[in-house]
Amino acid sequence: MGPVFFPVKNIQGNNMIKLAFADGVIEKITCSHEDLFVDFLDWQEKLWVITFKNVSGFKGIGAVGSEVSEFTEEEDGAFLQEIVSLDPLEGGRNYCFTSARGGNIILIVVAKCYEVEVVGVKG
Repeated sequence: MGPVFFPVKNIQGNNMIKLAFADGVIEKITCSHEDLFVDFLDWQEKLWVITFKNVSGFKGIGAVGSEVSEFTEEEDGAFLQEIVSLDPLEGGRNYCFTSARGGNIILIVVAKCYEVEVVGVKG
């Protein structure tokens, strides 16, 4: 299976770039008060930092070190509904990373938006 491309906002401006989410690995997940940072190494050995802004919640199961086959964005979802039921002022969109092994969702982030940046090439 070849790479799957998704358009994302370039943090340098309003231009859309294509980010490959196939044959890649989640290297690290960190967070600050309102943001979540996912270090993602793609199939070309490029290291990306995906910054989810204004995060309402996230959950992951075995995400770090897992190969990702798909990244999806949803306006609605069970985890988002759970967050809104706890605090109606929270919300955003569901961003889901799916494992290449088994096809299970390994990381869900509920956030207002996200930005990406290439920070280097491994090797």
